[in-house]
Amino acid sequence: MKLNSRCFPTGALSYSDLDPAVRMVAKLFEKTPYLPFLPNIFPEETILKRTLDNIPGIKFEGKKVVICPGLDRYKERLADLEKTCNSPTMESLQPYAIESGFMEKFESLIRKFKPTEACVNLLGPFTLSQILTSAAEEQMLADKSFKKLFIQAVCVKALWAINKIKEISKTTIPIIVLEEPMLADLGTLKRNNDEITVELVTSMLAKVVEKIQPTGALIAVQCYEKCDWKIPIKAGIDIISFDAYNNPNNINIIPDQILEFLERGGKINWSIVPTKNESLVKGLNLDLIEKRFLKTLEGLVIAGIPRPLVYNSALVSIQGDVNNLPVIFAEKALMLSTQLAKRIPVVKRA
Repeated sequence: MKLNSRCFPTGALSYSDLDPAVRMVAKLFEKTPYLPFLPNIFPEETILKRTLDNIPGIKFEGKKVVICPGLDRYKERLADLEKTCNSPTMESLQPYAIESGFMEKFESLIRKFKPTEACVNLLGPFTLSQILTSAAEEQMLADKSFKKLFIQAVCVKALWAINKIKEISKTTIPIIVLEEPMLADLGTLKRNNDEITVELVTSMLAKVVEKIQPTGALIAVQCYEKCDWKIPIKAGIDIISFDAYNNPNNINIIPDQILEFLERGGKINWSIVPTKNESLVKGLNLDLIEKRFLKTLEGLVIAGIPRPLVYNSALVSIQGDVNNLPVIFAEKALMLSTQLAKRIPVVKRA
């Protein structure tokens, strides 16, 4: 699997106007445009709403989202969801269209550049199963009766995005980025609920992979806290996206699984450009972050992964959202990530 750009697009942007946001995405991510979040322009747009909007039984109450199986036509709409998930067409997927203030611009960028890849972020099914509550404030956890709903919700949103991208540019490879922050809390969740197991989480991710990969799209899993990366690897994902600035050793501890992942064509996105605060970004320069990045890559080599696999599979990105930064520093972080991507050495196999 070869990607045209080695800079992985991610994160909410800090712009308060749409035009400069469009210009920045066009300038830095021409080869891999993505559908960003712009909380300073569209505060109501969240990844939760993007993933669950118009899904049966889901009710938005301001910033809160609850699951209410008693809503009108729930069973009928649930049947429609399952049918669409199993036999998707553009017409049947249309009720699950992703609503975004940037969507029209995103489509225009794809139409203009005919990029090799285009990215859309969604919440992953396991995280959905852990953060939704019922109207009675009961957490849904991994309740078997709702597990299918969480999986199908992610699938139909992803399939809509894939079809939309392909409709505009048949040669563009869609990348669906599943954000799974709750993977970091799996140990605690397992102790509190014996129904939550590694096998359950792996199965949930694998079912999404099984629906998405046959379309020709790629699946990334993104988690910026320490987590067990064996789970998404076993589920069959294509790209790991992790915080390589604060947790550089998170994948070094599973060299056998990482070797298998890279040998089958997997990619690793090293989110190495820090964005946590203004002072940190202010002190950055390209040489400094390159030195840190290469040292981090070498950690995986020392763990036993052949250097060509490590270097040639590497992508880079900012550490996460930059909407908390002034625009000047948000742009600095973004530009550093694109410049760093161009400096990743290509290592020939012996």
